[in-house]
Amino acid sequence: MKRLFHISGVMLVLLLLFLPAGMLISSYFGYEFALASMSAYTIILASLSAGLAVFSIRTKTVTESGIVKVLFALLTPLSLVNAVFCLLVSSSVWTVVCVLICFVFCLFLTIKHGNPLALKTTTLALSALLALPIGCFCFILLFFGSIGQTTVVNSVESPGGTYCAEVIDSDQGALGGDTLVEVYEKSTFNGYFFTISRKPQIIYQGEWGESRSMEIHWKNNRCLVINSAEYEME
Repeated sequence: MKRLFHISGVMLVLLLLFLPAGMLISSYFGYEFALASMSAYTIILASLSAGLAVFSIRTKTVTESGIVKVLFALLTPLSLVNAVFCLLVSSSVWTVVCVLICFVFCLFLTIKHGNPLALKTTTLALSALLALPIGCFCFILLFFGSIGQTTVVNSVESPGGTYCAEVIDSDQGALGGDTLVEVYEKSTFNGYFFTISRKPQIIYQGEWGESRSMEIHWKNNRCLVINSAEYEME
C-alpha cells in the first residue's frame, strides 16, 4: 500500500508539470500545446490529490522515501503554477473549483509528508506569496474574463490544404474591438491526450466590423489576398 501511495504521489507531480511544461516548451519552439480535455485533466488532478490525502489520513501512511518526501514538499507551489496555466486555457467555474480542490489537498500533503524541513518551509512561504496574486487572477478571470468575445466569421483553406485563414471578429465591449485575420498550418501532431500545432500568424488587423465587407481568398497555396492586398506566408 505504501508503494502505491509513493507511485501515486509521483504521478501527481508529473501531472502537475504536464500542462505548464508542455505549453512552455512548445511556445519556445513556436508551437501551441493543447490538452484534449481540460475538464478531464482538472478532474483527475482534483481526484488524485484528494484520494492521496484521504488515503494518508485513513491508513496513517508515513513516507520513507527521501525522493518522494522532496516531491511532496514541492506539491503546493507546483499546484499553484499549474492553476495559472489551467486558468489561462479555461476560466470556467468548474476549472476554478477543481484547481482550488487540488491546491487544498496538495497543501495538506506538503505539510504532512514534505521534507526536508528547510525545503518544505521555503515552498510553503513561496506558496503563501503566490496565493494572493493568483487568487486575484482567478477573481478577474471569473468576473471579467467573459467581457471580450472572439468569433470566427469566415474560414478559407489554401488550394493545397497547407494553410487555413480565419477571419476573427474580436468584440471587447466598451473597450472597442477589431478584426483579425489569422493563418495557421493545418499540420498537427495528435498525441491522443494532447495536440501540438504551429502558432497562428496574425497577418492582418483592422477595425471592428470590417469582417462584414472583407474580401478574402487565396491566390495560390502561399499567397493570401485580403481586400486586394497580397500577403505571402513565411
